Amino acid sequence: MAAVGAGVGVLVFATPSAALAETEDIIAVLDNLRLWIFGIAGTVVAVMLTVAGLRYLLASDPSETEKAKSGLRASAIGFAIVILAVPFVEVLRAILVHE
Repeated sequence: MAAVGAGVGVLVFATPSAALAETEDIIAVLDNLRLWIFGIAGTVVAVMLTVAGLRYLLASDPSETEKAKSGLRASAIGFAIVILAVPFVEVLRAILVHE
């Protein structure tokens, strides 16, 4: 059992570039993840805005109209968050990465 552990240790220490991930690769993965999250969030907000707009147009009761207005407000706030998240992430990245 100790021989197997020593063999793995030699393999890891003999090839450090293969064992440790490059920083640029991690940044690229995080950038792609960020783009996917923003795309999904933007799609969800667009669907919420459409549904709330349709609810507002089709509302017959004043209570339904208020619920639709609340949905429109929430989706507008979500849209603003998605739009402002992109520059916010870029500013944080510039501060942390020192590019």
